[in-house]
Amino acid sequence: MKTLIAASLFATVVASPAFAITFSLVQDQDTGNCAAVVTSENGYPGMDVVGDKTYSSQEDADKALDSVKACKTFVR
Repeated sequence: MKTLIAASLFATVVASPAFAITFSLVQDQDTGNCAAVVTSENGYPGMDVVGDKTYSSQEDADKALDSVKACKTFVR
C-alpha cells in the first residue's frame, strides 16, 4: 500500500509541470497589434510569435510585451 501511495505521489509531482499554463507573445499579421496569449502547441493562425521565450504569468508576459519594438499597439 505504501508503494502505491508513493508511486501515485511521484506521478503527480512529475506530471504537474505539464499542466502549467504559459504565455507567449504574438503579433497579428494584418494589423501589427501584439498580445500575450496562452501558449499553444498548435500555433496561432494569422499570428506570428514575437520572441522565443514563454512566461509563467500573464503579468510577466504583459511586462515583456512593452519592450517589443515591432508592435504598433498592444492588446491586453
